[in-house]
This record gives sequence, C-alpha cells and structure tokens, in this order.
Amino acid sequence: MAFLNPVLLGFMALGSVPIIIHLLNKRRFRPIQWAAMEFLLKALKQNSRRLQIRDLILMAIRTLAVLALVMALSRPTLSGHLSLPGARSQTGAVILLDNSFSMAYHNGRETRFDVAKRLVKTILAQLDKGAWCALYTFNEDSDNPLGDPSPNLAYIEQELDRFVFLSDGATHVDKAFKQTKKLFETHSEFKAASKEIYVVTDMQARAWNSKHVSADFGKLLQELTAESSIFLVDVGDAAAENAGILNIEPSDTLVTVDMSVKFAVKIKNFGNADIGGLAVDFFVDAAKGGDERPVERQLVDIPSGEVTSVTFETLFQTGGDHKVEVRLADDRLAADNRRFCTVEVVDETHFLLVDGRDMRDNDPRTSETGYLQFALAPKDPEDPEAKTVVVCERVPHYRLGEKNLANYQALVLCNVDKLNPAAVQVIQRQVFSGMGLLIFLGDQTDPTYYNQTFGEAAAKLLPAEIGETWGTVPEIGADLPPSRSLANDADRVSHPIMAAFADALIKPMLAQIKVYKAFELKPAQSEDVQAVAFLDDGRPLAVERKVGTGGVLLFGVPATTMWSNLPTQPVFPITMFRAAQRLTQGNRPAKNLPVATPIRGYVSLADQKTKVKIVAPPPVGERETLPEPTGDGRAAFDYPDTDRAGFYEVTLDRAGFTPRVYSLNANAEVESDLSTVLAESLKQEYPGFDFTYVAKNEDLKNKLISEKHGTEIWPWFMTLVFLLLATESILAHLWAPRD
Repeated sequence: MAFLNPVLLGFMALGSVPIIIHLLNKRRFRPIQWAAMEFLLKALKQNSRRLQIRDLILMAIRTLAVLALVMALSRPTLSGHLSLPGARSQTGAVILLDNSFSMAYHNGRETRFDVAKRLVKTILAQLDKGAWCALYTFNEDSDNPLGDPSPNLAYIEQELDRFVFLSDGATHVDKAFKQTKKLFETHSEFKAASKEIYVVTDMQARAWNSKHVSADFGKLLQELTAESSIFLVDVGDAAAENAGILNIEPSDTLVTVDMSVKFAVKIKNFGNADIGGLAVDFFVDAAKGGDERPVERQLVDIPSGEVTSVTFETLFQTGGDHKVEVRLADDRLAADNRRFCTVEVVDETHFLLVDGRDMRDNDPRTSETGYLQFALAPKDPEDPEAKTVVVCERVPHYRLGEKNLANYQALVLCNVDKLNPAAVQVIQRQVFSGMGLLIFLGDQTDPTYYNQTFGEAAAKLLPAEIGETWGTVPEIGADLPPSRSLANDADRVSHPIMAAFADALIKPMLAQIKVYKAFELKPAQSEDVQAVAFLDDGRPLAVERKVGTGGVLLFGVPATTMWSNLPTQPVFPITMFRAAQRLTQGNRPAKNLPVATPIRGYVSLADQKTKVKIVAPPPVGERETLPEPTGDGRAAFDYPDTDRAGFYEVTLDRAGFTPRVYSLNANAEVESDLSTVLAESLKQEYPGFDFTYVAKNEDLKNKLISEKHGTEIWPWFMTLVFLLLATESILAHLWAPRD
C-alpha cells in the first residue's frame, strides 16, 4: 500500500481522543461510601460488566472512525510493490515529445502538438517531488531543447511553450528511444533512479513499422521495458482528409536566362475520400517582389490514395537564385501544402579559351578553339552584338600566364602541350575554389606529362588516366577509316550534360557522330568521378570529376575536325553549352535539400572573417556564423538548424556578394500518411515491449496515478467512516439510559 498524501498519516494520533475521553469520563465522579446505597450497589454490580463492554464497543467504533477518516484523507493506493514513506527510490523521468510535422494536424480547435504540450504539463504535475526529468523532442533526430535533465520541474513547464516548437521532420521514434537508453547509461541521477518513460505522440503507423526502424529497435524496447515503466500517450485523432505535395522537379538542372523551364509537381491524396477541384498555385519569387498572387493556378481532381501530376512553365529574365513555390488550398495539415525549389539561373559566365597552337587567325580550321568559341557563344546573324550567356576570350597557350584566372568561371585547355609549373599551381588553386576546367586532348598531348602533372601524383585534377590513342586519322583523298558513334542507350545519356539527348526526337543525332581516333580514358575509381559521354562500344569519351567546389571535364578528342566530325554536328553546340553551365555551377553543395539536412556553403578564403547571415523560416529568424578555412584554399560555413521547411537566404556581410537561396522540404511521402497503429499491434510486433497506453480522451492524471501508484482506495475508507459513525449513533441511542 502507498499513500499519495503520506503527511496526513500523522493525524492517526487523533484515534486516541475517544480513548482519552473514555478514561476521563470514568473518573468524573469521586466515590463516597453511603450505607443506604449498599443495597443498590449490589444490584448494579450485576450489570457492570455489560455496561463496560458497551462503553468499550462505542469507544472502539469512535476510534476506528477517526483512523478511517485519516486514512481516506491520506489517499491510500493498492499496488504490487512496497512504496511506504521513506522507502521509495528517486524518480528519473524522460518525456519524449513528438514534434514531427504530422503533429501539426488541426482538428478545428487545436493542433495535436497543442494537445501534446498540455499533456506534458499534466505529466510534469504528476511526477514525484524532486524527480529528475529530461525532455526530448523527436522527428528526424532526437533533441533536448531545454538542455540537460533537471529536477526543476517548474522550469521545464515554464520553458515548454517558449523553446519547444513543431518541426517539419518525419517521425523517427527509434532515435528517441536510443537517446533515452544513452541517458540511462551515462547520467548518474538516472542510473539508480526509478525510471519512467513518457512518449507523447500521434502514434503514426509508419514510424513504428519494423521495416522503417533500426534493426535493433525491438531489442532496445525490451531492454527499456525491463528497467523502466513506459507510458504511450496518444494525442492522435481521426484524420480522414489530407492532400500533400510530394515533389516539384524542374525539367532541367541547367538553366539560363530567357530559357523556358517546366516544373512537374506531384500531389497525392492521402485521405479516404476523392478530392475535386483542388487549387494548385504556382509562385515565382513571391517573397522577393512582395506579390502573393500566383503566377498560375490549376484545379485538379485526385481520387483517394492516388497521385496526380501538374505541370507549370516559366522563364527567368535575370540570373542568380530564384524561389519557386507550389501551394495547395488549406486543409487540416498545412505542413505538406507547400513545396519549395531553388533554381540557379546562369546570366553571364566568362570562359578563357587557351589555344594549343599559334592561333594566327579566327579560322576554326586552323585553330584549336575556333569551333568551340562558336559553340559556346554563337552569334546571331541578325544581331551580331547581341549578348550571349557565355562570354569567351581566346589566348594562345604562351600567354596564359598574363591572365588573372580569378576573373573567369572556367578555363579551357585545347590541345595544349605543356604548361609551366606556376600556371599549374594557379589552375589547381582556382579549381578547388570553384573554377571549372575543360580539357580537350589532341595530337600535341603527351599522356605521360598530363598524368604526372594533373594526375593523382600531383595536382589531383584529372578525372581519368589518359592512355594510348586508338583509331586512325582520316586522310584527304583516302577512304574514311572505321569510326565510332556516341552511345544513345538510356543509361548512357543519364548525365546532366547529355540529358537533353534522352528526348526521342533528338536522340538520333548521337548516331551521326563519327569518332575516328581518340585517347583511351580510364576513369578514376572515386565517387567524385562520373563518365559523361560514351562511344557505342561502351568506352568513355568524356569524364567529369568534382574537385573542391569546382569541376574538371576531360574529352578524349580535340575540339576540332582532326579526329572526329563532332564540332560540325548539332550535338556539339548542345553539349558544349550544357557543359559550360555545368562548369559554371561547379561542385557547390546542393541548394535543394531535405529538412534536417545541414546547410553547407563555401566562400573565398579572403571572406573567412566576414559574417555570414542566414535568414531562416519562422520561428528561427536571422542567425549569424563565421566561415572557417578548410585547408584547400576555401572557407566553409555550416548551418545545422534546418528542421523547418522553406527558403533559407544566405548573405555575406560585404558589398557585392550575391545572395544564395537554399530550399528545404519535408518528406511528405512518409509523414503525410496519417494512419495510426493500435497498441495491441505494437505488442504483437515487438514481443517483450510492455507499456501503459493512454488514449487522447482518457483522464491522463487519474490514469497515471492509477498506473504509477496503484488503485486509490480512499472511497472505501470514507464509506467505512460513515458506516462507523452511523453504527455509533444507533448503538449510543439504543444503549442510552431510559428515564
């Protein structure tokens, strides 16, 4: 037996009051000897024993009534363990609060998260005085927003509304239990404590499915069950209607100004009923211009459980990062009604073309860079002065040292024989800092020199080892030697540079390419290396490598008609233009990320002491950080607080810096499915997992009291009090002396 108000047990001493009154009444009269009364006394002695027994019975009833009243006020409970005052060990409680985006579901009055926080306060109120408590939130990961465990329960309750917020992450309950296990093993106050775990969640089915948790989750639950009492507090409710945006995908990852881009949007109906006439709004740079009107709106019908696609199209007239957003009409779960996308648009990029020959005139047939310049920056015959996206500057190889490579987004080496060591060092430094490098080999190429100078033993720039040449150069007047065309299989045109040729209408262009001679390229075994284009016999013709924040693209043929007809075919300008975009974008970290993925960016080493400002979605707001040198000529900044979906704008605290925009999106595919798991199913799926389930509509306070301390039996004692007092009154009336 335990007592919820053990202090009142001290009033048991009041049970002595009826005894004292009885004893006092016995000596209220002083005995006096009187001869006339001797006869009467003899008669009374015959009934004295009967009168004493009556008085003792009344005294006992009154004493028991007082004791029963004290017991009732002390709120005794029945349970299976000893829990007397002074015998109970200290409590160590862990509250695991689900703040994934499904907890934002609104029932018309409040969100599930509002309910959850209210119930957390109820749990805090029922914890033993002096109990240590840790509060963890869990979504993509587990976090302690209020810091280390504390016995100050009032502080936890006070700070709950100030520092604990919803996230847009998916539910990972296994990470929360792992964090709890680690706490039990490392925190001294929890090692010897009576452990209690409270999981406040909407019981989303997918989060508990054994297919989507860690392999040792079942074992972990058994271990925690053996050493603690676990309570599952369900704040979910019937959620029948919900539609969410699964994805927004641009038709091309390489975008330039005035280029038409299509965006495919996938929307799923997660509800049990068909949805008709759902409004889908398309926004472009809405926040930048302050205009909240959509660029386009479409209405869609989505059957229950089905996915539909909507396509929007736009073009960008300026370079830089642009914000694209799709919104659905509001429903009860707003978190999956918006999807964000950052589109990096190339406005103008400067290329330095280094010609391996003397470059005495502009005739492409007598230079290594002539065809390439026409492909990268084609002239409009009707407007020769029209601006092009790629601005090319051509120099002979012996004048490369006169140029400041920091002024160019890419450097192109066209059949260049050798470079002085100083130039190689500059090229290496600039590529690691974000410049692109495009290399065309040719008859002046010395494979040994390139492998030793730009390969793994030196600059670490080459994406492939350059082997010997194969094939025969065509001769004037002779029959054409055997040739190879470009492969057009689906898996051979998957690289972004070649992705345009996945279209069935232009794929036949690849077969028109005739390569008579080329260098064997042996791609390096690295995750940063990827073959770009293949010959029809499977050998790579072009290979790409990510280097620092830049990239290197190596072609096994020259950019002339000496070894192939590539420069004279429509494939060449398409491929070169996309290669230019790819090199301009470099190997910078992606700007479209899943929620909870840290943002990482790079700046020049000169900006390492310049503050980086990040404007995050509410409630975070603006934050600042300082970049740190990475050891390869760059400085990097990291921003980890990315558990809210939306646009994150990054600016550098100096003039001339172009703002960067990062988009983070929730995983609607897994979190928008609001189906729940039953408590009985959990016990079947995880044998040995023992817990107390508390439904949303149950009285959490009384449920916890009942499960933690046993069943309260004070009503029994109070009933006993009334029975005893009634009995005492009846007997006292019956036994009272009659006149």
